Amino acid sequence: MSKILFRIGDLLRAVLATLVAIALFLIVVLVFYQVITRYFTGTATPQLAEFARFLFIWLVFAGSAWLVSRGDLIAIDFFSVQMGPQAKRVQMIFVEICTAALMVALLIYSQKLLDVVAIKRAPATGIPYGWVYLALPTFCVAGLYFILERAVKTRLFAAITADSGKRA
Repeated sequence: MSKILFRIGDLLRAVLATLVAIALFLIVVLVFYQVITRYFTGTATPQLAEFARFLFIWLVFAGSAWLVSRGDLIAIDFFSVQMGPQAKRVQMIFVEICTAALMVALLIYSQKLLDVVAIKRAPATGIPYGWVYLALPTFCVAGLYFILERAVKTRLFAAITADSGKRA
């Protein structure tokens, strides 16, 4: 069962990394094209600006989910270098619980956000705002999945015996 969990996690990480790379590349190309056309022709391209803005939203949330998968979204290095193994484990549990709580809160909020923008469309491109803001619940679900995966992989919540210091 855990092998399937890890394979899905690896596939999801690859998809997120690819999405981040493609979104960043497209944003650079679109903005560069806008600068060139505005400089030489003096005309604006609002459709491209809007599309680049929507790609940026997906870039931020996909990149954040990818960072959660690596355990790098919230890092407290200042304290952890001075801690022992038991204290580091407690800190890791605290960070994972706080991150999961944030994901759950954002998931609840994203449902309200999607309800508000359900019928709205972007003025220049006509793209439904629901598609744009679907990045938020996607980030939350992926982040929760990665937290679960890391908890299983590291046996984060396994009991520790007092006499041996090993996980039971």
